Amino acid sequence: MAVKNNYIIIPAYNPDDRLIALLKELSYKLEAVLLIVNDGSRIEAEEIFREAESYGIVLQHDRNYGKGKAVKTALTFIRDQKVSGRIIIADADGQHTVTDIAGLLEAKTGEKNILIIGSRNFQGNIPLRSRLGNQLTRFTFWLLSGKWLKDTQTGLRGFDSTLIPMLLEISGDRYEYETNMLLTCIKENIRIVEVPIETIYLEGNKSSHFRPLKDSARIYMTMLKFVSSSFLSFCIDYLLFGILLSLTSALGVITADAVSNIMARIVSASFNFFVNRNYVFHYKGNLLQSALGYAALALSILAVNTAMLLWLVRDWGMGGLEAKIVVEVTIFFVNFLVQKFFVFKKRPVHSAL
Repeated sequence: MAVKNNYIIIPAYNPDDRLIALLKELSYKLEAVLLIVNDGSRIEAEEIFREAESYGIVLQHDRNYGKGKAVKTALTFIRDQKVSGRIIIADADGQHTVTDIAGLLEAKTGEKNILIIGSRNFQGNIPLRSRLGNQLTRFTFWLLSGKWLKDTQTGLRGFDSTLIPMLLEISGDRYEYETNMLLTCIKENIRIVEVPIETIYLEGNKSSHFRPLKDSARIYMTMLKFVSSSFLSFCIDYLLFGILLSLTSALGVITADAVSNIMARIVSASFNFFVNRNYVFHYKGNLLQSALGYAALALSILAVNTAMLLWLVRDWGMGGLEAKIVVEVTIFFVNFLVQKFFVFKKRPVHSAL
């Protein structure tokens, strides 16, 4: 039987005295092992980490790998201890109070298959980049997952040690790991519970190591890849549609539009299936099952696509090429959600510590 022990993981990159203040208060008020990960900090931070060893265990990275990698290093350490208990991930810069950390550590959930996240309300004097970034991420996360969360970027999270194997398999070494964690929990039917916490931004959030362009691109990578795949498929579809439209013009406007749209769609859908399966959603499941699911989706979209196209051409007097653009933009998001959650949905893999 595994030893019972709770852990608080604190990834740290170039921390200051706020880390020591946090460790002092945590060690005094909470019964948990403090696990600090030095994620390749500058040599100037060595004294901070030497003092941190007085309060917990310090794990070292030889260079800066990112927050996700730091969390995985700590989880691997805990796994190797063969312990059971609750694990909390908290930031090193003082943005999470000991009261809020304690709230997640001591929350009575009655179940282990759960992720508890500290949810900020973003009210009051919040830095503009943080407010806008959170709103954009919440909306994008809803598109990716179908689930609305108040705070998708919170670094304060709690879970049972039985989830360690799954969490170690999640992709991402930097901030995208946090988003991927939420997405994976939804796919694996792990309930996400939001617990209100205090919203703290120190000195305009200058201590944050979040890189707006690079890290946002990592967070939104699945959506970006899907957009790129859809755009390439659209270019193929649109180009073939234009060529076929000119070749079938003798059939009449309505017939030429319908035939050209169907033939172009078959080619572009085949390309889209291959790219999305292998490079966007990285689906490793049964090829025939995913192909049949995609075929059903493609046929449904083709029917709706063609009906909308003919309606715009016949009843609204639009040209075929203009109508094609309107139709493709309209069905883009529906196409994404159906592919992600039905066609290329990863099946739950249940594992225990």
